[in-house]
Amino acid sequence: MTDIENDPYRLAIVAAERLRAALAIHGLAIPSLRGSHPARDVPFVELGGCSAEVAEGLATVLEKMEPR
Repeated sequence: MTDIENDPYRLAIVAAERLRAALAIHGLAIPSLRGSHPARDVPFVELGGCSAEVAEGLATVLEKMEPR
């Protein structure tokens, strides 16, 4: 049985909620964002679609960040 703290589905949901909160800080939202069932036991987040306005806002935020 999978440990709840390491369950890929749960980790995907947590990651999606974290991203949702980070986007909200910048006034952005992706309505279809959600944690999904794992792909080959890897947590998977579905980003889905968003308006062009949200895509532009997200691009602006990312462009201000230092590359990794």
